[in-house]
Amino acid sequence: MVGSAFAWAAGLVATKWVLNQTRATPTAVLTVQLAGSLLVLVAAAAVARTPVRGGLSKGWVGLLEPGLSYYLALAGLALTSAVNASILGTLEPVLVPILALLLFRERPAPRLAVIVVAATIGSLLVSASGTTAGSDWRGDLLILASVAAAALYVVLASTQVVDLSPLAAAIGQQLWALALVLAFLLATFVVTGRTGWTEPQVTDLLLAAGSGILNYALPFWLYLVALTKMPVSRAAAYLTLIPLFGVALAAVVLGEDVSPLHLAGGVLVVGSLIWDALGHSGPPGRSEQRRRTSTTDKSPSA
Repeated sequence: MVGSAFAWAAGLVATKWVLNQTRATPTAVLTVQLAGSLLVLVAAAAVARTPVRGGLSKGWVGLLEPGLSYYLALAGLALTSAVNASILGTLEPVLVPILALLLFRERPAPRLAVIVVAATIGSLLVSASGTTAGSDWRGDLLILASVAAAALYVVLASTQVVDLSPLAAAIGQQLWALALVLAFLLATFVVTGRTGWTEPQVTDLLLAAGSGILNYALPFWLYLVALTKMPVSRAAAYLTLIPLFGVALAAVVLGEDVSPLHLAGGVLVVGSLIWDALGHSGPPGRSEQRRRTSTTDKSPSA
């Protein structure tokens, strides 16, 4: 989960850089990113000889994320500030345990609830430093809808790794997401006659594809693997690392300032997650529970 959060944060920074360099529309960049991500995932499945049967039929949750969630997020960022988007994004770890309780009756332990709340407060501190100039309530609503779609994906994806390998699940989900984004791109072309790329260069396409590998292939794969080892409510706590890594990478790569508020929030997030790791709170993941049940059923009786 730590690796997944880092990859997501690095992918977001890379995506912002690609948008600035290529001057392509978000939908056009998102299309190339998903295509590049899928190529890597399919190649990995071929090398590892991992069966991907069933991934497409069960990968419809990819319509939520990276499909709808990322599309709404990019549209919202065009209208509101990055600070507002970051603050609203910290609501995801709070929504995930609530949705897990409502949909699967997966009740988080009191210790885990405290960890999620503490880490979310720290994440808010990391995101809240800076100006909110240029914010727009319409953009905030789009970001909030994106966060809700992402939280629902996080919960529903936990059912995908019960019967599928994480690699097969990631391929199926991103195929559905690519189909959705292609539909948006086609609709835009029919209305405006534009593809979203202004004289695209080979290097622009390669940069977009590379950022897609970092923003989609790696973090989604790692996240789905993590769901085989821990319950979704515990995994949600680690999502609070995304803004922490994002601020650190923005400071190193983009040269942005880091304030004492950033540092205080980072200490609270990391401290909460260390407490979680030391306590090993929460039951095993859903797929792990299924494996244990299957092993028990197959064992010879006394």
